[in-house]
Amino acid sequence: MILWKSKILNLKSLVTSLFGGQRRGRLLRRYFLTSVLMIAGGLITSGILETYFRYQESREQLALLQQEVANVAALEIEQFIHDIETAMRAATKYQDIARQGISAEYEFELRRLLYLAPAITEAAAIDADGVAQAHLSRSRAVSSDAPRNFAASPAFQQVRVRQRHPYFGPVYFVRGSEPYMTIALPIERFAKSVAGVLQAEVNLKYVWQVVSGIKQGKAGYAYVVNRSGDLIAHPDISLVLQKRNVAQLSQVKTAFSPDAGRAKEKWIISSNLKGEKVISSFAIMPSLDWAVFIERPVEEAYEPLYASMLRTSTLLLIGLGVALLASVFVARRVLGPLRMLGQGVERIGSGDLDFRVNLKTGDEIERLADQFNEMAAHLREAYTGLEQKVAERTQALTIANEKLEEASRHKSQFLANVNHELRTPVSAIIGYARLVLRATEGQIAPLQSENLKVLLNNAERLLSQIDSLLEFSKIEAGKVEVHVEPVKVSEVIQGAISTIEPSLTGGNVRIVREIAPDLPALNTDREKLRQILLNLLENAVKFTDRGEIKIAASQQNGSVQLVVSDTGIGIPKEELDKIFEEFHRGDSSSTKNYRGTGLGLAIVKKFVDLLGGEVAVESEVDKGSTFTVMLPFDYRETGLGQEKDSRFSLIPHL
Repeated sequence: MILWKSKILNLKSLVTSLFGGQRRGRLLRRYFLTSVLMIAGGLITSGILETYFRYQESREQLALLQQEVANVAALEIEQFIHDIETAMRAATKYQDIARQGISAEYEFELRRLLYLAPAITEAAAIDADGVAQAHLSRSRAVSSDAPRNFAASPAFQQVRVRQRHPYFGPVYFVRGSEPYMTIALPIERFAKSVAGVLQAEVNLKYVWQVVSGIKQGKAGYAYVVNRSGDLIAHPDISLVLQKRNVAQLSQVKTAFSPDAGRAKEKWIISSNLKGEKVISSFAIMPSLDWAVFIERPVEEAYEPLYASMLRTSTLLLIGLGVALLASVFVARRVLGPLRMLGQGVERIGSGDLDFRVNLKTGDEIERLADQFNEMAAHLREAYTGLEQKVAERTQALTIANEKLEEASRHKSQFLANVNHELRTPVSAIIGYARLVLRATEGQIAPLQSENLKVLLNNAERLLSQIDSLLEFSKIEAGKVEVHVEPVKVSEVIQGAISTIEPSLTGGNVRIVREIAPDLPALNTDREKLRQILLNLLENAVKFTDRGEIKIAASQQNGSVQLVVSDTGIGIPKEELDKIFEEFHRGDSSSTKNYRGTGLGLAIVKKFVDLLGGEVAVESEVDKGSTFTVMLPFDYRETGLGQEKDSRFSLIPHL
């Protein structure tokens, strides 16, 4: 019955903590917050990961698309130059070159070259001495008086040095209009024998048309740059005409860096000439040492990504809201039946054992309600006749307590009577023994004198044990009085030492005193303080065969500290918690040879508590023990002095 009642009280406490008072709805809040953290955490984490990976994929796809466009543009430009180079190589294969060399008849080949390569605006066949033997132009007539010596031309010089390799000159502009470049090829009389140079001026308008026709998104554009950073073609032709150099741009440095060919990603996010952030992809044209760049503003490039992030965030919020609503619904579905169970616990806790909970949820909560009703039925059955049983057991317990109190009272009275009856004859034995010793001094044999001394010592020991029993019986009976008076600690210590010094025989043990000179007087009970010190010193003398016993007194943190230490046999660690118990003499074999009642330290403990102090002990076997007593300077200022225990009386000494 007690077990069932304990369970129902615990259940009531739980339900009250969940649904009662200021904590009402706490479980719902916890469940809601847990759901928010778990569901929102999962959704937000998945949304962030999805956005991150989509961002990476979108950026890679964008860069890949731009890279493909750049590669196509570079391929078209290279093919354009390659077609011109092919047409020029065909013109260098003039059939009569080996027989006649370069002559004016070469003009026919130049006309055919201009027809096959519309981008060539001017061509010249130059002999080995740098003199143009044939010179033809689309835009102007070439007179016989025109300069015909090209010996100082960089194109002629480069081809003569490199022989079989073509020469591609820098871009230049004719009267600030369209860009041009010079291409030169060797004219060979036969293999490895250069007879002259075929030089052509090529209009690069086609390159500008290719670049201008590239539209990457809304604001994307393309441009061509050589290794020096000079613009070759740009949608804004004015930048090319201004001979703008873009070598300082990060994308240009990256494209023409030594590691550009080995790089896995040929794109970079950087700033363009206007300082706008762009995604720049590039493709290198090794034969020309040019690079094509495709650039697109970052804001425009990431617009689809931002839209995707917005859709993902919207779906995330919608999913989070639906999940939270579902969590609230489930929480209320669970908490409603729990509240009904809580009401049932409160009803049964208030004494209504006939109350039953009616829940039909078809799940674990319904089974819990059935078990609750079963428990209530058991409680109803167990509660029948409980009051009568409690009354009977209470009466039996009251009788047992009265018997225990009577037995304790008889024990204390018995101890007091026995001690009183024993003290008188023992005191007489001591008196007669001392009288016989003085009367027979020098008249009896030494052995008889020694026996009388042994008799006297044992009688005094017996009287001391009887006094201890008597003192302890007074404490148990509550007949101890506290006499408060100013006490000099040094005088009490000296008196205690004088009492135990006769028991120190053989000179193997010495007493050391360490008393602080500025120690003020105590307002306490002199006799009880003396008894505390005397019992501690007697205990030290009893268990110390050689060495020293030290007693020290000092002021510590507003209290007086008394320390009694010895170099005796020590106390085992397992006995330290028991030495202040009544009649405890220790179980160690090393202490069985020392006689005593086991009340000395018990009296010390009770007197120290009575005077408002504390006592502690530290000891190590075969190295000695140290007892520390802390007493207040004024007993009357302690709790015991201000509100006296009903068993003791406080008698001030004026």
